[in-house]
Amino acid sequence: MKSKSTNILLHTALHYCCQCSALFVAENCVLLLAENSALLIAAYNPTEPYRSHYYGIGLIQQGEIRFYTDLTEHYVSGPAIIFTGTSSIKRWVTRDTPCEMESLLFSEEFLQEKLIESNILHAFALFANNGGYVINLGQEDFAIFKKMFAVLKSRESSKSHFHKEVVRGIVYSMINEIGHLYLKNPPNIGHTKLLVTKFKEAVFTYYKKSRAVSFYANLLYVHPKHLSQTVSSETGMPASEWIQHVVILEAKILLQDNRLSISAVADALNFPDQSTFGKYFKKYVGISPILYRQRLTS
Repeated sequence: MKSKSTNILLHTALHYCCQCSALFVAENCVLLLAENSALLIAAYNPTEPYRSHYYGIGLIQQGEIRFYTDLTEHYVSGPAIIFTGTSSIKRWVTRDTPCEMESLLFSEEFLQEKLIESNILHAFALFANNGGYVINLGQEDFAIFKKMFAVLKSRESSKSHFHKEVVRGIVYSMINEIGHLYLKNPPNIGHTKLLVTKFKEAVFTYYKKSRAVSFYANLLYVHPKHLSQTVSSETGMPASEWIQHVVILEAKILLQDNRLSISAVADALNFPDQSTFGKYFKKYVGISPILYRQRLTS
């Protein structure tokens, strides 16, 4: 298995910090990750933001968990299902209370390798484009997902010639089930919420280009003051603060890559120089980028 794939597996198990197992759909197999590995706890920083290249489906069986997708906070008690997309930035908040959870990770290549029925694409697009979806489950729906995860784990050591197709079919079934739940319980998006949603999408698309509220107001054809007031009333955070949080999230992700110099990180985020980036980062985080990176390995 490639190191990147392994890293994602380790992140998944660690962030749940509980009785958790993770399934990873690799090229020709399904791997079951051992529970509560001491190696995982020693190797990663569970509360730091990250972005993965894989979609995730998590089944919370019991207990509770708090996590963020981008800047949206989710506080969930089991039984519940979680879907996370590839574009969203994830951050898991460790808790003292136990949580039992199973998770599945799969790539877009795995999803699209074979011809997909239009209903599956439609269901997937509903919640994947929003970065994620979280919903509590009734006992009937919980039993359905529990059985599908059990079948996936039973295929761990299968030598069947059609092993991959069987696994893909189960993943498609999960997507359809989540799509069904989404249609039954769609997010409530009125005109005001729609503007805020479009603003968030624009920030995650253009934060490297501009950190000015006026830039995003022009994109959305609204006055900067109206945009700030709307975002603030809906989220409790002004538009400028949303932009700042997104920039800092991305900065933290880049700083976790020791191959990148601080100057390279500043350049990637479109700061004029390392000094300007350093002042910006320290203003909002409280420490310099160098100290932040040092604390990750201390």
